[in-house]
Amino acid sequence: MRSDLDRLMAERNLDAFLVLGDSHGNTIMNYLTGGVMLERAVVFKRRGEGAALIHGGMERDNAAATGLRLIDRDANYNMFAYLQKLDGNTLAAQVAYLCDVIEGQGLHGRVGVYGMYDAGAAMAVLNQVQDRLSNSELVGEFGDTLFSLARETKDDWEIAQMVEAGRLTAIVVGETQEFIQSHRTRGDLVIKSDGEPLTVGEVQSFTNSRVYAHGMSQDHHIFAQGREAGVPHNHGSADVPLRLGQSIVFDIFPKTAGGYYHDMTRTWCLGYAPEAVAEAYAQCKEIFDQVIANVAVGKPCRDFQAMTLDYFEAKGHPTARTHPGGHDGYVHSLGHGLGLDIHEAPSLGIAAGNTRLLQPGHVVSVEPGLYYPDQGYGVRVEDTVAFTESGALITLTQYPYDLVIPMK
Repeated sequence: MRSDLDRLMAERNLDAFLVLGDSHGNTIMNYLTGGVMLERAVVFKRRGEGAALIHGGMERDNAAATGLRLIDRDANYNMFAYLQKLDGNTLAAQVAYLCDVIEGQGLHGRVGVYGMYDAGAAMAVLNQVQDRLSNSELVGEFGDTLFSLARETKDDWEIAQMVEAGRLTAIVVGETQEFIQSHRTRGDLVIKSDGEPLTVGEVQSFTNSRVYAHGMSQDHHIFAQGREAGVPHNHGSADVPLRLGQSIVFDIFPKTAGGYYHDMTRTWCLGYAPEAVAEAYAQCKEIFDQVIANVAVGKPCRDFQAMTLDYFEAKGHPTARTHPGGHDGYVHSLGHGLGLDIHEAPSLGIAAGNTRLLQPGHVVSVEPGLYYPDQGYGVRVEDTVAFTESGALITLTQYPYDLVIPMK
């Protein structure tokens, strides 16, 4: 949580940090600023003090919404003045600017550097900055970083944002179901009013339009039918016509305007479900229910993947443990954390090194699935759940689990 930053900085022996870059796609910047639009911003903080934002003058209203202490870049660190002084050398100007920020704002000692920057540009700039500093050491982190650990647990304000993301996502899924059901059928095809088959791509386009209509955004989602539903991350081919009796994996993961994601999956069969699909889905739902009934603060994250592997293997399915690298059966981990990124810590997997315990503030997906592409189907069920700051479990996904969707 944000309230843990000073503690985590002390544990890493960091005296200060810098976060660099545009806000777009910059989850650490957005974590500290609330997701407002910023270009070439810098957020800095000394341990034990509040954070400050260096922003462009044109973005002063956006910057004011962050609640951070503000420093107008144009008034205090004018880039045109740097370029004039340094004969237009943009690299030298950027180096001089960052050195002035670090030295002028008293960011001495060990200074962690974070944010979004092209890897090559970061090397060119930060190496020169370090060479010029006498009282500061720039520090990079990998893996469990200051911010990955802080962001891993959400405070109740963040969880409220994710409750809203779940509410809006469920509305979109319901509208998509109603859109499909508004069409008639002919034989095993779903038919539009002009007599042509309704396609996967047309359903995806409708879903996209509803995501945006509700003020959210997404890069893509999964709406895959039949054999393609048997490949977990196959998004679904746009030209495939919708058919009755084939499994459809509908995995949708949009984010709100504030940047917080939701993640849910429903498996549908239009009209009826073949016996093999119904059996596989019933098993996924059974282990899903068992996991949800057992998750609690203090329990090891890996235990729930082990429980799921034991269950599916007892049912005769190959798994990632019995058939590493295989494509049939249960082929992935049980779930993942999410927040400002769709995949964050913790993982509900059994990979070596995963010693995490569930904690207050954890938000995770629970998503068992079975996949048999050569048999023409895949099934998955997924909700997102959260532990509040008090440790209470809440389910952020509120949508029915019906496998069969009745059609006209």
